[in-house]
Amino acid sequence: MELKLVRVNPEDKSILINLYELYEYDFSKYTGRDIDRNGKFEVNIDYYWEGDERWNPFFIERAGIIVGFIVVLFENMDTDPDPTHVIYDFMVLQKYRRSGIGRKAAIEAFKMYKANWKISQMESNLPARTFWRSVIEGFKGTNYTEHYVQDRKKYIQEFSTRN
Repeated sequence: MELKLVRVNPEDKSILINLYELYEYDFSKYTGRDIDRNGKFEVNIDYYWEGDERWNPFFIERAGIIVGFIVVLFENMDTDPDPTHVIYDFMVLQKYRRSGIGRKAAIEAFKMYKANWKISQMESNLPARTFWRSVIEGFKGTNYTEHYVQDRKKYIQEFSTRN
């Protein structure tokens, strides 16, 4: 399966915003978020391109077709010269889910950067927790840690791709 991560350029921002609308729709069952009076989720991603190099959005493409996106955040870049990398947002279009595309895209992102990583999921999002545990275990075996953050109601897995 030909799959690649393609950096999203500012001129492709509208495509990413369209994908974010679908992402917000999918997640509304976990977040409780509602659409605005225009029938949209009011997505603003301008800061991805306003000189803040922490944000790294990529389209997930299969055979030249956009099938999702992934955003890698260099979490503490402003205070640490060796920032933790976070999968900030991740979405595969429903048509392509359960086909291995999400798993392969995540692993491509992990291989792209030699770094310490954090992946978090909402407590209520069992499918995401199951997916990420499976991906990380398939990639790192048991060489990762997981903890639950009570006040944020999130599970967080941490591992490194330095070795």
